[in-house]
Amino acid sequence: MRSQEPQLAAYRFHTDDKREAIPPSPAPEIYQRKPITLPSSLRKPSLRAYFDWDDSGNEDYSKRPSLLDLFAGGGGAAMGYYLAGFRVSGVDIKPQPRFPFEFHHADALEFPLDGFDVIHASPPCQGYSHLTPKEYKSTHEKLIQRLRIFLKQSGKPYIIENVAGAKDELNNPVMLCGTMFGLRCYRHRYFETSFDLDVPMECDHSEIPLLVTTASKASRELRQKLGIKPKTVKNAPLAYGIDWMDFKGLKESIPPAYTQYIGEQYNQSLNWTAKSRRQLA
Repeated sequence: MRSQEPQLAAYRFHTDDKREAIPPSPAPEIYQRKPITLPSSLRKPSLRAYFDWDDSGNEDYSKRPSLLDLFAGGGGAAMGYYLAGFRVSGVDIKPQPRFPFEFHHADALEFPLDGFDVIHASPPCQGYSHLTPKEYKSTHEKLIQRLRIFLKQSGKPYIIENVAGAKDELNNPVMLCGTMFGLRCYRHRYFETSFDLDVPMECDHSEIPLLVTTASKASRELRQKLGIKPKTVKNAPLAYGIDWMDFKGLKESIPPAYTQYIGEQYNQSLNWTAKSRRQLA
């Protein structure tokens, strides 16, 4: 969903050093995400107010294909896979009380992968990120190559996600942007997949994005000139499609729309493969 905010719509940017004034749009309605319905078997006290809960969905959910979310964080990626039709379990070395699905407090690189149909992994990005100060990058381990070996040994279909700074370590990654899914963020993320994945469309950077947890010096200065808050977690529903996380969870979160798209693409690839096999039989 897109909502026009008069302060953000006051300028349409063509280049970094040129902008064209346009009339402000009418005052927006307050954005509120339509509650997602989860099976009541997943209900947690900390999340009770953020979702609708359905007793009748428990049996259907138990029959879904299973996806394991390694380095799960607050559950942005997991929610997308849930919306794509998967039963999700998450693993993280840090407690994640707001993770909406089954959760295991464990080391992702030591967790057994048996019994899962698909594996998603979002290893820590600090060692790759352009935002990490150079003097601190060496203190953050880069895990992508080690993780890929771990996933390939399982023989399971897999997805590895990371930031732009990691794209050279990912095999033929696909970049997804929030504007591809009608979100008010750019948040470019790169995905290596063991199956074919197409880019849904080109980015559309004609609007100033809403910032949630991170703002560069240039972004802060620009927004201060326009009278806009540089960043606020209140932007998260419109920017990311997330309203159940706190600041820490949002800081490293993937918008669920990204992984919903990937999950749906994976399901389509399975259907195509099954159809091809039937035709060859």
